[in-house]
Amino acid sequence: MSQPIFRTATPVAGADAPAFRIRRARRGDAEAMASLLKELGYPQGTDQQTVHWVVSHPEIEIFVAGDPQDRPVGMVSFSHRPQLRLRGRVGTIDELVVTETWRRRGVGRALIRQILERCKVLSAKQLQLVSPMTTTPETRNFYTACGFTEIDSGVFRHVDTESQR
Repeated sequence: MSQPIFRTATPVAGADAPAFRIRRARRGDAEAMASLLKELGYPQGTDQQTVHWVVSHPEIEIFVAGDPQDRPVGMVSFSHRPQLRLRGRVGTIDELVVTETWRRRGVGRALIRQILERCKVLSAKQLQLVSPMTTTPETRNFYTACGFTEIDSGVFRHVDTESQR
């Protein structure tokens, strides 16, 4: 079963004075990121070693939205790489999640705006968003409102590379 991919080239509308701050993820955010990933539907979350690896990877960036005490309440994982057919860089939002109590406060939109700004800096030719097949209609509406369009994905996975769950 393939996953829908959403693409955008449209800026996201701004939010009024948020009570949160967007910053780059740090190694110390591993526990909060694991919790957010579980909320996104990945029961295994993540671990400290993987966070350290990803945070230091040159083609992956993670941003978190921190509450007034700087505790992560949302995160976006963004990978980017050169692609031959686009003759440039393609970006992918791999994970986007906001904890339930912070939804509908502009956190998700702010995280997407952060990625759109990074795409400009990187001169990305395309931005994709990979979404689980179980995406709710509300989430699909959110992506559309942020300028994404659902496309025919054609995403396939090789079964021998799947990790034990």
